[in-house]
Amino acid sequence: MHPLLVYIIQVNIALVLFYLLYLLLFKSDTFLHIRRFYFLLAIIFSLINPLFVVRGLNDVWNLKKMELQTVETSVTIETPTFEMLVDEPERAVTLSNIPWKQILILLYIGVTFFFVFRFFWQLISILRIRLKSEKTTVSDIGVYNLKDDITPFSFFGMIFINSDMHSEEELAQIIIHEHTHAREKHSLDMILIEIILLFSWWNPIVWLLKHEMAMNLEYLADHGVLREGVDSKDYQYHLLRLTYHETAVQIVNNFNVSQLKQRIMMMNKTRSSTLKLAKYLLILPLVFLLVTANSLYAAQPETVSDETVSKPAIVFGEEIFSPTLYTNKDLNIQDPPPVRKQEGEEEIFVVVEKMPEFPGGQKGMMQFLADSIRYPKEAMEKGIQGRVICNFVVMKDGSVSDVQIVRGVDPLIDAEAVRVLKLMPDWKPGTQHGKDVNVRFTLPVVFSLVKKESKIVIDEPKQVNETMSVEAQVQPNFTFPGGQKEMMRFISGKIRYPVEAQEKGLQGLVNTSFRVNGDGTITGAEVTDGAEGMSTLNNEVLRIIKEMPRWEKDEFVLVSGRVTDSNSQPLQGAAVIIKGTNSGTITNASGGFQLKVPASESSIVISFVGYKTEVVSVSTLKPSGGEIVTNLPVVFRLQGDDTSKSYSGPAPENAVVVVGYGTKKSNGENNRAKSIPALVGSKVL
Repeated sequence: MHPLLVYIIQVNIALVLFYLLYLLLFKSDTFLHIRRFYFLLAIIFSLINPLFVVRGLNDVWNLKKMELQTVETSVTIETPTFEMLVDEPERAVTLSNIPWKQILILLYIGVTFFFVFRFFWQLISILRIRLKSEKTTVSDIGVYNLKDDITPFSFFGMIFINSDMHSEEELAQIIIHEHTHAREKHSLDMILIEIILLFSWWNPIVWLLKHEMAMNLEYLADHGVLREGVDSKDYQYHLLRLTYHETAVQIVNNFNVSQLKQRIMMMNKTRSSTLKLAKYLLILPLVFLLVTANSLYAAQPETVSDETVSKPAIVFGEEIFSPTLYTNKDLNIQDPPPVRKQEGEEEIFVVVEKMPEFPGGQKGMMQFLADSIRYPKEAMEKGIQGRVICNFVVMKDGSVSDVQIVRGVDPLIDAEAVRVLKLMPDWKPGTQHGKDVNVRFTLPVVFSLVKKESKIVIDEPKQVNETMSVEAQVQPNFTFPGGQKEMMRFISGKIRYPVEAQEKGLQGLVNTSFRVNGDGTITGAEVTDGAEGMSTLNNEVLRIIKEMPRWEKDEFVLVSGRVTDSNSQPLQGAAVIIKGTNSGTITNASGGFQLKVPASESSIVISFVGYKTEVVSVSTLKPSGGEIVTNLPVVFRLQGDDTSKSYSGPAPENAVVVVGYGTKKSNGENNRAKSIPALVGSKVL
């Protein structure tokens, strides 16, 4: 859920609770000034409460029981992700279901704009009334004399009244009433609740809260009149005379508002005992409850965001680089590698003419998993459960290889899923064009706990034939002028191992990123991960990036998108293949994907078991003007007899390696390192 929407909901929940507390305990008393303070406190606290998170409160509420409970363990093996590739006619991407979420969002935005327009129109109306009115003085108080038959009202320091319509006695009472509004700045209260209504118009409690605030302000102004010695019966009679007069606008303090009966009753009501002030202390438990609830919500694990940032990885060598999707949140998720041909490796397919088959077919595989898998005892005791997404390859000799976790839950149950998959017997290999080939599968395994006796349940997967939804866009792909080899030559000729860094023995990995704009210019160069004290090395890499020439468009485009089911939930593990090839990728945890495809007329095929295969023509996709975010890892390494141990830490496969020779020690003195071009290499080469 979008953070702004969550914030609005939290604000409204707090307002509802404050209003209910007022309705139950405070509405019948006569502490009018305290009541006004209560309303203002309720609004202000509701606005800032979602921003408060007290660490540790969630631990108070989440105390674990010491006794271990007997549970029923359920392990559900869902259908593996594979499907025969169907050659269907190309068509544009269509949504098979009514987009209720988008409709509701547009409706909310539309109505909100209406209320915003209404709010500013009322402000403009007050300005117009002021321009048409004549400023004069009544009872030594400045007022604006109205020409229309409008109920007297005040707005901040301005008092509006048609003096010709009232007797001197009535006029004096009205001026006292409206001057009380102006002096105590009651218009601030009305403006504040009106702003809340702009975004909470859908909440009836907020409308009721506005009514109660307006009534309380009238109570305060009425008591201000009576304190001046005005006879209450005469004053109430004058109020009745103005009952049917027209109101100017909603956001002002009117001399006459509805519910005159309540105002008269409040004027005649006996003052509440000061002992009843103690009940206002109940505000503190409500505040504590709201802060605790907010802290508990903030402590929940964050779900995968729908927003993804495209960060293509540069690979120096002959292979075609394939972009990788990274989520905005720091998630413990590993996306399966794209399906492509690596140098020195055999091709791995996702869909082939004849798919691999487990001995005994689907039922045989389900029986094997049911007999082999065990719910780890420690995981049961800790209450660990969830959906583990596994990935493995059936090799062309039938063996199961490259078992990995695409999305894990906990190492305990993740390891059990991997253990069982590695125990699988040899499959009957899949074939493509009559030859045995390697095929990758995705298999979800669901571990669940239910209070009861301990047992393992393997649910038979159900085949469905639903329609998936695909939202995709296309943008040009940019490369360094002349390609990757020219980029290597450029870096080799420019980069230096700083003398200062060599003398200090600085070495290590510097991860940087930069953006390629729509015109090929380089911007946003920054260090994403660098060791402390390595600013000299960091600045050297940033310097090289900033000196890069403008990148050029190539014959490829980047297609990025998201795949969801009929309930708008992301489909993870869906195969996205360039039509007519075996090159492609697999959707990540949020259903996102990005694929580099030829710019010429081409299509991509999206398939997922149980869903109708979608074929999307690249030419029908909406262009995107986004930036391409590119990573550039650089390893600085010292070597030589007189230097400390060379860097042996992590080095990505696509890292640029810069070698320096440090400093020489002779007769107790250091000779300064020479400023010569450093040796540059790449682990790929």
